[in-house]
Amino acid sequence: MITTPAPAPVAGPARRSDDSLVGQLNAEWARLCAAPASAHAVARWRIPSVTAPADLELAVRRDADGVLLALLRRGQDGDALALRSVFQLMLGKAVRIAATHAGRDSRAALEQAAVTALWTVVASYPVARRPVKVAANIAMDTLRLTVDELAHQRHETPAGPEDLHPAAATDSPPDLELFELLAWAVGNGTVTHDEATLLVDIYAPPAGRPGGKAAAERHGLTWAAARQRASRATRRIADAVRADAA
Repeated sequence: MITTPAPAPVAGPARRSDDSLVGQLNAEWARLCAAPASAHAVARWRIPSVTAPADLELAVRRDADGVLLALLRRGQDGDALALRSVFQLMLGKAVRIAATHAGRDSRAALEQAAVTALWTVVASYPVARRPVKVAANIAMDTLRLTVDELAHQRHETPAGPEDLHPAAATDSPPDLELFELLAWAVGNGTVTHDEATLLVDIYAPPAGRPGGKAAAERHGLTWAAARQRASRATRRIADAVRADAA
């Protein structure tokens, strides 16, 4: 059964300090946080309880939409640190998305695809059109772009969240943003419980349990039918989020 969890924090940055892409991004973030100019930029944001970039994670836990929207608006007005802050707050999400594709390419290549997708989504996020459930929207869009890019690399026609598999061994927490969004959609009648369960099985199956085609079979569906049903449910959820924002 899908139940509404407590409000979930935005996926924090992966705490990696190696020479990987993620490690380099974390090192860059540390330098940005320490730069004197950052304190002046943060003061201009006027976000409650945020006096330094390091305060953002806690602020997002308290008011994810308010903080992320403020940063995205600033970023789209030319504030590079604001946009970089949203990217850093969601970096852990990109790492988790990459992990669901473990075995299809090297970790470095998978993380490159997910990180690139994340930056594209953050830089072009439609603030006016999608001002609610911002973290979930960014995560879902990043997932879709990553899947499409990996499908393109295999010279296949992108057709949705294909063949998503969890890493063989991972201690990543459940995707609470996705669960929260689906619980909201079930609660207001946008999708049925069965449709939400199918989406969970495809997008975020438990560790050690394959998604994609195997998830379809567990539901007694062909992979083509499962993809079609998941695609329709996803479109209804996106429409409902836009209507809720309006």
